Amino acid sequence: MKARKSAAIGMIVANLSDPFTASAVKAVQEVARANGHVVILASSGGYLDVERSEIESLVGRQIDGLIIAPADGRSDNFSDVIPPELKVVTFDQPVKNSPFDVVKIANRRSAKEATQHLLGHGFQRIVAIGARPHLYTCSERLAGYCDAISNASLEPRMCSVEHEMALTSEWLSDSVFKKHKADAIIPMNWVCTMLTLRGLRVLGKEPGRDVPILSFDDFDLADMLSPSISAVRQPAAQFGYEAARLLFNRLNGQASEKRASIVLSTELILRESCGCNLSGRRHPATRPRR
Repeated sequence: MKARKSAAIGMIVANLSDPFTASAVKAVQEVARANGHVVILASSGGYLDVERSEIESLVGRQIDGLIIAPADGRSDNFSDVIPPELKVVTFDQPVKNSPFDVVKIANRRSAKEATQHLLGHGFQRIVAIGARPHLYTCSERLAGYCDAISNASLEPRMCSVEHEMALTSEWLSDSVFKKHKADAIIPMNWVCTMLTLRGLRVLGKEPGRDVPILSFDDFDLADMLSPSISAVRQPAAQFGYEAARLLFNRLNGQASEKRASIVLSTELILRESCGCNLSGRRHPATRPRR
């Protein structure tokens, strides 16, 4: 590459413990390695001030490019600290009013189709559980849930917390069961699913038997639980591959001046917890758009 500065790119994510993130990071590293680069990885923890600080630190290392899963895409928190020549790609959510390339999924459509599946089983008090509802991903998924519920002429039952750690067994008992009398649950991300499963166990409720559940995010061992957990599966590795491909296209001068936006497909993985008995059966949920 001409004008190479460091043979390194930066990558900032919100949660390194998230399996989705881990798969995306691995894919980015593979693409970077093939292009003679290493990846300097940092975590924002979902906090804007930490995200900005990490970006400033990476810029100081003279990275050649940056891939970032924004902590909050509602406003541009970091463009002013990024040199004009530094190429940036965002993934998982776009940054509002920014020129950066983005890779995301059709969150709204995927959540709508997952909710429609639960409705097809006859459930009428489906509760959507979300965290950080101001985030693009959560707000889009809740909107898709509402689309399906509205089309079925039912009342939306949304339970959101400002931070995942507020999703306790006591909160589940009060908000999901006492208030909304849930007959099915759809958590809107992996962390919400894990905390919901933990809370249900504390409450003595068995997911899939006492209360049907469909997770927005698949996870390891979901098919090993009994009942196995149905889920919307995001293409985590493809997120990383596409984000890295866009970045290196920019670095190699192979991209157009126009901002690129890639929307990836998801899969609806039907197992047993949603009311099915179809272990491993898959249904395409969305189609990729560019």
